[in-house]
Formats: sequence, structure tokens, C-alpha cells
Amino acid sequence: MYSTSSPSILPQLKSFWRSEFTDWSLNEIICISSVFITVPLLSIVIDGFGFMALASSLTGIAYTLLAGKGKSSCYLFGTVNVILYGIICYQNKVYGDMLLNLAYYLPMQIAGFFLWIRNRDAATGTIIRKKLSWTNRIYFLAGTAALWCIGAFLLRLAEAASPWLDSATTVISIAAMLLGVMRCFEQWIGWSLVNGISVIMWLKLWHDGNGSLATVLMWGIFFICGIVFAVQWYKSGSCGERS
Repeated sequence: MYSTSSPSILPQLKSFWRSEFTDWSLNEIICISSVFITVPLLSIVIDGFGFMALASSLTGIAYTLLAGKGKSSCYLFGTVNVILYGIICYQNKVYGDMLLNLAYYLPMQIAGFFLWIRNRDAATGTIIRKKLSWTNRIYFLAGTAALWCIGAFLLRLAEAASPWLDSATTVISIAAMLLGVMRCFEQWIGWSLVNGISVIMWLKLWHDGNGSLATVLMWGIFFICGIVFAVQWYKSGSCGERS
């Protein structure tokens, strides 16, 4: 026998995906298409075809672009990205980012998806955005700085390749991911810092013969997107709610 509830699932899925992809401007579509063509071409021409690095880069870029638009589907792409990127980090001895992705990002992708779904604007399909109060901003900064120093010390003991940079990306990412799940504008400030540091770290690894150009390009695109989305979310009229 067939479940009587199953026919209603398909229209709901169609409605969800329609709301995720129907309000993109022509400029955004052109920009996204250019990125998804340029990154594979450059990485294949310069580094050769590396499936895991390329798939990680493209799903990561998709996650960032959808998150910037306030689309809940970003976490579906993010789930694939964190698994692949965690494996890449392990292969390159970037242990802080490896643990961050597999032990923290992965469950947060699931939590973020359901929390964003519950806080969507029915008319636009995008999430309702927030800002932190100045008191909570100070708490986040103080906690992040303390954890950065502790993380760097522990990573030095583990003989990580770049303990201070690795710790910075790990700790700031923890705070930024939490802010992202909370739908806060301040996440993009944190992501911009993480992305800038990660560009330096992976560029050094690639220069030394490790890593891949696809990963470097991914973080470079993340860095640009983080700054753009920080401005967009700050200017958004729905950013007035404070927590």
C-alpha cells in the first residue's frame, strides 16, 4: 500500500526549491555561472583534475552564495562540502580545520537547515536576519580571542603545519558558524576574517607543493563574498532585530 501522505511531499519540495532559485538577478546569475566555469578550468589546467578538491570547492562556493542570499538550501550543499574539505585538511595536516569541519560544522549544517527553515519570510523565501547587541558582540570577541590562544598552544603540541593560523580559522569559524545559524549579520565579519587567513594558509601550502589551486580559489571567492554579503546584510531592512 502507498502512504496517503506521500503525494503531498513532491509539491512541497517543488515549492521549496522554486523559492530558493527564482529571485536571482541576471547579474547574480552571470557572476555565479562565471565562477562555476572559471574555477574548474583554472584548477584542471594548472593542477590537473582532482575530483575531491574540485567538488569541495564547488559545493563550498554554492553554500556561500546561497547563505549570502539567505537561502536554507545552503546547508544541503554545505553538508557535502564539510565532509570533503575535512578529508582534504587531514591529507594536508591542517588538523584544526579537519576537526572543525567533521566534528562541528557537520552537525551544525543539520541544525542550521531546520532553524533557517523555521525563520523564513513567507513572501520571499529568505530568512529573517538579525544583529547582535553591542554587549553580545564584546562577549563574542573576548571568547574568540581566548580560545584562539588555547587552540594555537594545543595545535603546536600536535605539530600542526600552521598552528596560529590554523587556530585562528578554527576558533573564528566556530563563532561565525554559530552566528550564522542564529541568522546574525555579524557572521560575515567573522567569515571574512577566516577566509582571508585561509587564503594565506592554503596559498602557502600550494606554493610548497601541497593542497590544490581549487582550494585556494575557493577561499579567495569566499573572501570576496564575505565582504559583499556583510555589506548587503548590514544594509538589509530586515536586519533591525537585535539579540
